[in-house]
Amino acid sequence: MECPRLRQLANGRAGEYLPKSALVSLFVEGQARGALARALLPRTTRFIPPSQEDVVTIAIRLFALILLALTLAPGLARAQGAIEQKEIEIAAVRDPQLGSQVAIADAFGYFKEVGLTVNVRWQQSAADVITLMAGGSQNLGTGGTFTQIVLGGQKLPVHSICALADIAGTQGFVLSPGVKLGHPRELEGKKLAFTQGNSQVLILAKLAKIYGFDASKVTLVNMQPSEGVVAASKGDVQGLLGWQPNLFRLVKMGGTMYVTGTTSFIGGKPEPYAATDKLQFNHSVLMASDAWIKDKPNTLKAVLRALLKANDLMVKDRPKALEALVSQLRIDRDAIEVMTDQNKYSLALTDDVANSIRFQSDWALGINRIQGPVAPEDILAPKLLAEIDPKLVTWKPRR
Repeated sequence: MECPRLRQLANGRAGEYLPKSALVSLFVEGQARGALARALLPRTTRFIPPSQEDVVTIAIRLFALILLALTLAPGLARAQGAIEQKEIEIAAVRDPQLGSQVAIADAFGYFKEVGLTVNVRWQQSAADVITLMAGGSQNLGTGGTFTQIVLGGQKLPVHSICALADIAGTQGFVLSPGVKLGHPRELEGKKLAFTQGNSQVLILAKLAKIYGFDASKVTLVNMQPSEGVVAASKGDVQGLLGWQPNLFRLVKMGGTMYVTGTTSFIGGKPEPYAATDKLQFNHSVLMASDAWIKDKPNTLKAVLRALLKANDLMVKDRPKALEALVSQLRIDRDAIEVMTDQNKYSLALTDDVANSIRFQSDWALGINRIQGPVAPEDILAPKLLAEIDPKLVTWKPRR
C-alpha cells in the first residue's frame, strides 16, 4: 500500500523541511530504509538551528543513524579484512609431512604477525584429526588427502582450503636387513609389515601390475609402524610398507630402500618415476569447517598468509626451518632432513592435488572406507587461497 508520507519525501520541494509527524509515520508504518535516508538528507542542504527542531525529531534521526551504522558495520569490517576470531586452535599432525608449515609459523611468530593467537593441538596421526573434525570439536586441521576423503565420503561439512606438500616421496617400501631380491616377483611368498588403513599397500599393488607378479601371494602383517620397524629389523618379516621416519629408521638398522611413491631403487640406484607412473599420489592439506569458510573467511586467510610465509622459509632457508621442526615435531634432525628432502612443499591447489584425491578415493572405495567416490570438486574450497594469490590455484573444477 502506497504511503503518502513516502511520496512527499520522494517528491519534496528543494529546501522543504518535513515536520516530526512525517518521520514518526515512517517508523510506525514500517516503510523502506531508503525513504528514511531521504528524510535525513534533504535535496538542498539547509541549516536549521537545533532550537527550532523538536526533541523527538532529533532522537529519531539519531536512532536511525545508529541503526544504519550497526547494519553496515559487519559488512564493512569484512570488506576491510577484519579478523573475525583472533584466538583459534589448529589440530595438526606432529610430522614433517602434515605439520611443517604450522610448526614453523608457530615457532617464529608468523601467526602473531597476522594478528592471530594460535594454540596448536598436536596429534599423533591424521586419524586423530578425523575424529576431532568429524565430532565438530575442531574447525581447522591438517591431514592427508585420504583424511579429507574420509570426511567427504561421510558428507561432513569440511573442505580443504590449501595443500601443504606432495608427500608421495615419503611413502615407500624397505627390505629387511639381509633380504635381497633378484626381481620384484620374488616378493611372492614373503611377509611384509604394514599398518591397516594406510595407502602404502597401493605401492605393492602397482609393483605387481608393473612387474607381473601376484600381490595376493604376499602376506601382509598388520602392526603399528614402530612395531613394523622392529619386526623387520629382526627378520620376523621381510620388509616394511610404511612412511617416514619409519622407513629411515629401518634403513639405519641395515634395511634397503626398495621403492618410494616417486622413486625406484630396485636397480640399486635412485630412478625417479615419470609423473604419470608414480606408485602413489598423495598430498597433505589444510582442512576447515564449512562454517568457518563461510563466516570467518578473514581468519582463515590470515592463517593462510602465515603458512605461506612459513612455506617460503621452508623453501628458501631450510637450515633455519629445520631448527623449528626439530624443536616442535620432536624428531631427530637426521630423520627430519631425509623427510623434508623428499617432500615438495607448496600451498598451491594444482592438478597434482586433484590426482591425489582421485587416487586415494579409488583406494578408499576399494577397501569400503567410503560408500561412494569422492571427487576434487566435492572437497576442495579454493576461493580463499585464490583471493590471496590467484596464481596459487591452477586446478580447474570439471563441474
